[in-house]
Amino acid sequence: MKTTLLFFSIIFLSIQCSFSQSGEIIYKNEPGLPEGLEEMKKTDPQNYKRYSFMINQMNEKTKRLRFTLEFNTEHSKFTTNPTMAKEDNAMASMSMPESKFYYDLQKNERYEVSKISGKELLVDKTPIEWSISKETKIIQGFTCMKAEAVQLFYSVDGDSGELRTKEQSITAWFTTELPFSFGPENYGGLPGLVLELSTQGKNYKVEKINIKENKRTTIDFPDTENAMSEKESAKQLHKVMSNMMGG
Repeated sequence: MKTTLLFFSIIFLSIQCSFSQSGEIIYKNEPGLPEGLEEMKKTDPQNYKRYSFMINQMNEKTKRLRFTLEFNTEHSKFTTNPTMAKEDNAMASMSMPESKFYYDLQKNERYEVSKISGKELLVDKTPIEWSISKETKIIQGFTCMKAEAVQLFYSVDGDSGELRTKEQSITAWFTTELPFSFGPENYGGLPGLVLELSTQGKNYKVEKINIKENKRTTIDFPDTENAMSEKESAKQLHKVMSNMMGG
């Protein structure tokens, strides 16, 4: 399957580089509940009540936001749509890191720039190893193929201070009818545009597709020389959050 994916990627990378094309894709996010919440309901009902209330409130606001994927033949950038967020006033009321996601197609490199409490973190994310299945479905008139992967996420235990590792599954639906190897956040590298993607309780769904023929969108790709690892990012984020909470 990895050989097939490599073959697809080479073919579609050649197609992309043959034309000066750019695109702007609008996604919505229909978030679900985090894994483990039902278990918390049984083991810690008091914290479950408080935590689930906060999650549901945030999810309702997230549903009103829109996200923009911009790309050219080499790079992509994924952000919260600032105009839509301002109009809804949802982003201003959400206590969450402000992130931008970048993907370098030719190098298969993924980066995330997060800003929390005035501190900016540039994180070098691990490349995704996709497995493409034969399952298909139609999304907005496009025939889409299913791809799956597993990635590791890191966090710091609040009590012990130890680094924890957790696997998260990713499911993407992409179409080769739009031969652009990009998708929500920085989940790229597939032989077609990702129209739907689910991971970590997030469910991105395409809402608007705008392909710009014979035009090149400029992507302000960050200087990645001093990017930190995901493990180091987890430690830095824990430190920032602890300071905010007076820990």
